Amino acid sequence: MLIGNGAVGLVEPIPTASQPDSAAPGLASISGLHGWWDAATLASLVTPSGGPAANWSDPVASISNGAGDSGTLLPYSYAASGSHPIAVPRLSGLLGGIGKLASFDGSTGPVLDPDLGFAISDSVISNAGGWTAMLVWSRSNWRNGSANDSGPVTLISSGGSPVLQADGLAGQGRLVLCPGANQTILSNSLERRHTHSVVLRSGQNADIDVWLDGTLAASAAPNAIPGGIGTTTLLLHDGGPLGAAQCYFHEAAEWVRALSDTEIDSTLAYLTRWYRGERRGIKLLIDGQSNAINYALNDGAALLLAQGVAWHLGALAYSVLATTGAPSSYTMESGHGIYAALNGSYPGSFVEDPGDESDPSTWQLGADGLAVQQAIGSIAQDELADICAIVWPWNETDSLRPYADKSTFLTAAKRFLQLERAMLGTRSTTVPLIWWNAIPYGTDAGMQMHRSAVSTLSADPSQAIAIGNHQTTDSNARGSSWDPATGIASGGDSAHRDTADNQRFARLAAVMASRAVLASGISDSLQAIPAGLPTAGGPQIVHAYLQQPDTIVLTIRHDAGTDLLVPRQASSGKGFAVMDGGTPDAPGPIISPASCSRTDSTHLVLQLSAALQHTAADCSLYYPYGANAIGRGNAVTDNYSTLPKPAGWDIALDLGSEWDTDFPLAATFAGISLSDTAL
Repeated sequence: MLIGNGAVGLVEPIPTASQPDSAAPGLASISGLHGWWDAATLASLVTPSGGPAANWSDPVASISNGAGDSGTLLPYSYAASGSHPIAVPRLSGLLGGIGKLASFDGSTGPVLDPDLGFAISDSVISNAGGWTAMLVWSRSNWRNGSANDSGPVTLISSGGSPVLQADGLAGQGRLVLCPGANQTILSNSLERRHTHSVVLRSGQNADIDVWLDGTLAASAAPNAIPGGIGTTTLLLHDGGPLGAAQCYFHEAAEWVRALSDTEIDSTLAYLTRWYRGERRGIKLLIDGQSNAINYALNDGAALLLAQGVAWHLGALAYSVLATTGAPSSYTMESGHGIYAALNGSYPGSFVEDPGDESDPSTWQLGADGLAVQQAIGSIAQDELADICAIVWPWNETDSLRPYADKSTFLTAAKRFLQLERAMLGTRSTTVPLIWWNAIPYGTDAGMQMHRSAVSTLSADPSQAIAIGNHQTTDSNARGSSWDPATGIASGGDSAHRDTADNQRFARLAAVMASRAVLASGISDSLQAIPAGLPTAGGPQIVHAYLQQPDTIVLTIRHDAGTDLLVPRQASSGKGFAVMDGGTPDAPGPIISPASCSRTDSTHLVLQLSAALQHTAADCSLYYPYGANAIGRGNAVTDNYSTLPKPAGWDIALDLGSEWDTDFPLAATFAGISLSDTAL
């Protein structure tokens, strides 16, 4: 569109799909290539030791020149710095970049270094004609800590003067060529978070043509670049103190001549490898009590979960909203259930039970719920728009209720979820809830009630509830002493889960949370998760055959795994239990196994410690029953960590080996009736 004074701008950024790197042709075939620096993959990244980068998160000292000469791209800082940018994966589809994290408080991340840019020492960019240049970058957040956070952001500077500049927080979303008296506005629609490519061509008359994201944004714009050929060009930095653009660098190139229109078309086609346009951040809203507080604030597990979701969606940023301690503004409160339990013995007023036996679907927010509303209302609108999932690592005092409270608890939980979603604005009905299968805290009846209620709610598609962790009892008491050889733990605080387990829960939940976010209509540079990654959250028991009164054969349905592992205490049948007659609200005797063994890739055999007295149909299998804890490393698992992953989708290669894990056998939400028939 025309925006006045002869300037041309885009109505809005134009998103384009990112291609796998192998599908993108190179630039070397276009003659006159002076420099080409590509951070999309590790191939051109050089570490401080002079060797090639081997892993994402490796420090980067330079980017080698794909044009074949010695002109490497070097990091630039106005102040001396002893640290380096790092390689960052999946910033634009499957393609990465480099940047330097300055801070990450969990609520506004990431904040990139305010003094990191990149330098081309003998750049062709000048006020003369006969050159072409290209840059691809991503802005993940507004500037922070620059002493000029709201001011304009210099993306390219030459001889100390800006060549390409983007508006900051206080601007109007403009992208400006040669800001000043002879400036040209290229766009009025730059977003807080974005990825863009720009190609500049200076022809015989030195005027500049500009292509933004593949579209001509300016033709024969005035060239107001100072200096001459050979001056230093800075990328993503203005050359002054704390002058960084705080953007990720993806790719740049220069030619010593003005490319022809046909060559420009080839360059623009090549740049479709990048996903460009408006980008988003991933923000998770965390509710719960003391275990949620540990999970979110003390153990960093909520941020790990957000990072995992961002990885699966190819998002630029991730953060959490998780607060406690303020008198009237918090999302988590120690010891509080969704509503008060056991006649007020255990508090909770996320929804308020008025005590008049009214339908819980009509209950209103209590003090806790109003505090959540205040916490949500206190964040900026663009942060509010980033909230893509609610997470409840939460069941403690709600699992102390009698089994007869199931209907009330189910309705009250659904009511609070409805009211909380309404706090989030226009997407209130589609924001998914990520819950877990209860940790081992509570009474046996209360645990079974909680599991059953969660199962009922998650089975209703209209509720948009996903189970992030189908097994949480394979965890240890906080601060316990654990022997990894035997799986036996001792001591610790049995009411709270260990740091290592909270972090493991987050990593295991990442793919299921990501699928729920995608299903809600939220995506970024990746719109789908390929086959070969978990879709159900791990293996599940689908049939229990009473072969003999003391022998049960279990049939397991795999998710992304292909085999069963029976480690440590799992071989003794740890966690399995059979109710010999009775019902959930009037339980019969609980019989434990003496052993568990694998017979093939989908079958386990449980040898019970005593023969069952009732018929198969009157007996139920649990894994585990009630508040029984299996303990870390003692669950039956699949073999997912050993299997090859789809190309570009091995999270452990990108985020670290801790993400490479097997999925535990899912806990049962309710008892599985035994069968007289083999499967």
